[in-house]
Amino acid sequence: MLSVHLLTLIALVTSAKAAISPFTSRPRLQTTFSGLSDVEPFSLRLSPDTAKVCNSTTPGTSGFITADDGQGGNNSIFFWAFESKHDAKTDPVILWMSGGPGASSVGYGNLMELGPCRIASEGGYTVDNEFGWNVNATILFVDQPVGVGYSRGQRIPTGLRDSSLAMLRFLRQFMTAFPELADRDFYIAGESYGGSWVPALASTILRSESRSSGQRGALMVQEDGPNLSPNSRRGPKINLKGIMIGNGLVRRSVQNIGFFETVCSGPASLFNSSQCLEWAPRAMWCEDNLAVCEVDGMKSSACKDAESKCSAISKVVVEDMHLNPYDFRRECHDPDSCYSEMRHIDEYLNRSDVKMALGVPENEPFVGISLDVFKQWEEVGDLWRASDEYVNHLLQSGIRVLIYVGDKDLYCNAAGMRLLVDRGLSWHGQPIIRLRELVPWYLGTKSAGLWKSYEPLTYAEVAGAGHLVPFDKPEEALTLINSWIHGRLPAL
Repeated sequence: MLSVHLLTLIALVTSAKAAISPFTSRPRLQTTFSGLSDVEPFSLRLSPDTAKVCNSTTPGTSGFITADDGQGGNNSIFFWAFESKHDAKTDPVILWMSGGPGASSVGYGNLMELGPCRIASEGGYTVDNEFGWNVNATILFVDQPVGVGYSRGQRIPTGLRDSSLAMLRFLRQFMTAFPELADRDFYIAGESYGGSWVPALASTILRSESRSSGQRGALMVQEDGPNLSPNSRRGPKINLKGIMIGNGLVRRSVQNIGFFETVCSGPASLFNSSQCLEWAPRAMWCEDNLAVCEVDGMKSSACKDAESKCSAISKVVVEDMHLNPYDFRRECHDPDSCYSEMRHIDEYLNRSDVKMALGVPENEPFVGISLDVFKQWEEVGDLWRASDEYVNHLLQSGIRVLIYVGDKDLYCNAAGMRLLVDRGLSWHGQPIIRLRELVPWYLGTKSAGLWKSYEPLTYAEVAGAGHLVPFDKPEEALTLINSWIHGRLPAL
């Protein structure tokens, strides 16, 4: 059970009044925190009744953390955490980050993929998800950056580095409010643009923790009143152990090579032989030239020209063949509406009664995908910028990395992921993992995919899954991440 820490400095009678249960019946309870040298003062406001929104035995704890954004304004970040069903006192914590950039983790990651409740196929209510990732871990979903989901602020971060620092500030505040989670093994997981979100944040945490020194101590808390004076005590440590990247874009110049193999290989290839012969020269050109983006920069005219030429194969699949780019087995005439669940989630989280239960102001819309965030990332050149340097840093530092991929995805395809793992990273174990062969892993007696591993890096493919692995193959996804966290994969 998540609980908010109160310093014994406050009289016992006051502390008894202020202690917060995750399922508190006190609506809009506001608690103010201050007093640590490395955690900015913030306030916490919990949701009145998550059980009305999430149909699960663990409906979780949600709310807003509001603080100065460091730029003269305030951020109000919405989160939803679900305690582990197994051992809430010792199991690890997993932060999930949906892609985009600008997609809601609380909405889509939670209610469509790996939360303990899912939106019903017809919409309007949620159903229990027996394969939610909180079976053996506490799962944290955060709408980030501001402008996404229910989170609001006066300034959108200027790019990946800025947003990673903002998330580090949030996590320190969250761990301060829920200190029993601070000493747990901490993992960060995400998909799609999570190939940038996840390693960038993990690398930011790693560098921050290595710079931290001195005694970490308790925090002074006061409810509905002025902050207490800051002191020299430090906030809780984030005990980073590993990251999980699912169908993630990490290094486009390498992964793009996999598009041709995806559409032209195998007996069930998407292109016929004449199409493959037609597109082969373009594929070779991209293999030779797309790296210009890493040399000249993402905003250069040479990069933009290469990006346009090298996205042409996917346009044929999406616009001419009308296939779902996230699962090329399915027909889809509008990539923005390939999944009805996303529309159902938008409608559900914009309902007045749902907002009331979650403590969201009636006039604040739920923003499933923020085009403002997407455009901001595009403007600063962070939309396609390579994030392999973060992954390399983590691997060289001994942080465990799981890269997994559904083999029916077009955009972040398995062929490109294999190339990334074998040739797109640079760390001391790269020559070894390149030589290792992929071998099957199983769910019971059924083959569930392929995998290989060396030291901190593990690569796994999930058979029959598209871009959204926990959505397409929930049991396999849960089995995979639980086995990896505990240092083993399902039976070989």
